[in-house]
Amino acid sequence: MELKPKIEKVSETKRKMSFSVANDVAQKDYETTIKSFRQYVSMPGFRKGKAPLKMIERMYKDQIKHGFFEDAVPKYYKLALEELDKMGIHPINQGALEETDWEPGNDLELSFTFEVNPEIELKEYKNFSVEFEPEKVTKKMIDGELSRLQESYAIISDKEDPAEKDDVINYTVLKFDGKGVTKKDESSYKIGQETYGKAFDKALIGAQKGDEITATVELGPKNGKDKSEKKEMLLKVNEVKKVELPELNDDFAKEIGEFDSLKALKDEIKKSINAQISQRNRSQVKSLILQKIIEKNPFEVPDSFVDNYAEEMMKKYAQQQKNLNTEALAQMKSVYKSYAENEIRVYYVMNRLKELEKVDVSDEEIENEIKRSAENMGMDIDKYKELYKKQINKEEIKENLISDKIINGIESTVEFKKPIKEKTDKKESEKEEK
Repeated sequence: MELKPKIEKVSETKRKMSFSVANDVAQKDYETTIKSFRQYVSMPGFRKGKAPLKMIERMYKDQIKHGFFEDAVPKYYKLALEELDKMGIHPINQGALEETDWEPGNDLELSFTFEVNPEIELKEYKNFSVEFEPEKVTKKMIDGELSRLQESYAIISDKEDPAEKDDVINYTVLKFDGKGVTKKDESSYKIGQETYGKAFDKALIGAQKGDEITATVELGPKNGKDKSEKKEMLLKVNEVKKVELPELNDDFAKEIGEFDSLKALKDEIKKSINAQISQRNRSQVKSLILQKIIEKNPFEVPDSFVDNYAEEMMKKYAQQQKNLNTEALAQMKSVYKSYAENEIRVYYVMNRLKELEKVDVSDEEIENEIKRSAENMGMDIDKYKELYKKQINKEEIKENLISDKIINGIESTVEFKKPIKEKTDKKESEKEEK
């Protein structure tokens, strides 16, 4: 059977395919469906499977036609795909059959809509400007990490005296917003954090074990509201804990690691934070460059890819979050669809850049990348290869290196401008670490 599909361009990624199946071919397949249907039909006066075909068709025409479409149309579609392949057209999703009306004795006219990959033309992907100010290590970051280390080495003891600032309260919520709480889990809170507002912390000052306290909880703005919400919480104090922090000095530095002084510890913290920030800055630069290229070279993305990607993310999110209502799921789906669309655009752009730039990497560069990974984990290269044999994917490493080379090449043509910040009366509270 020879099919001659006609292709109509609906959009950059959508196509409509129409073709005709000759009457004699369709009729033959239709009769095959009737014969198959007859095997399961019992009619008065005839043995099962022996009733006249015309009688079967007359009595069960709708069911037979439905069965014919289910059996024959996929076969015709497959033959049409073979013709499309010869034409250099490659659908990326299962074609959707458009509504059709057919009566035996006529040619069968079929139409399908499907999607194809967009043709990406990157006319402008170099020599542009983007706003970017690299993140830098600040004194506040270093002090914050020092505080975290200090708290991890704190001595915590029971306290019989009334609670003060910096003490930890272990409590159980009895009522929230006037309603009893069924699941009474124990929580901990350090007074002075002001996580739930100043009023909450103030209510805890002076609390002792066994006290029941009504405190005002301030919740951040949500559901489109501009102001925070205030709720009342009735809680029972189970324990008051005194937290004694070690003094930040050279002895503390020596206790937590091989550091000669507090300055050496700070230097190591700065080095570690700087490595993290450098990685974030690189990711940010790559993202800004790709977003600018997408902005300068708009193109349509296939809806089926976006829907499938968003659906997969939604499934994972729904598995992690219990008792989600329909409204919350709908809002999340909208967010995920937006994210999915952007990720797919980036995927297409990177593939096109690889075609245009024709960058390659050597085996030596791949080995050096594996060596860097081993060094970052403080491991011998041979031991690293042995331990992570299944995780080391050289093809994936190669593709990542190619992408990095391409972005670095484009970056050399990009002008980075410092973002214009809105004027404010507030003075900067953080100073860059010199």
